[in-house]
Amino acid sequence: MRRTVLRVLALLALLTLLFYSVSVTVAWWRDEVALTSDWNGFWVGLLPILIVLWWRYFSIFGCKNPACLLPEDESIKK
Repeated sequence: MRRTVLRVLALLALLTLLFYSVSVTVAWWRDEVALTSDWNGFWVGLLPILIVLWWRYFSIFGCKNPACLLPEDESIKK
């Protein structure tokens, strides 16, 4: 139960940071903000890291459960 609550809180924090980072990156892309003001460069640089964290630990593509992994190929082991 505690692990589930911590996972939900981590996802909430990650998505909050991700959405803010995306909004700053889009504003920078449209030349509405400069990277040198208000930590905008930090948020633009943080975007790929947040995407990788979401992809690896929270998306359906980052499954670590052995039940959802492909079976090992016997021909590769030989």
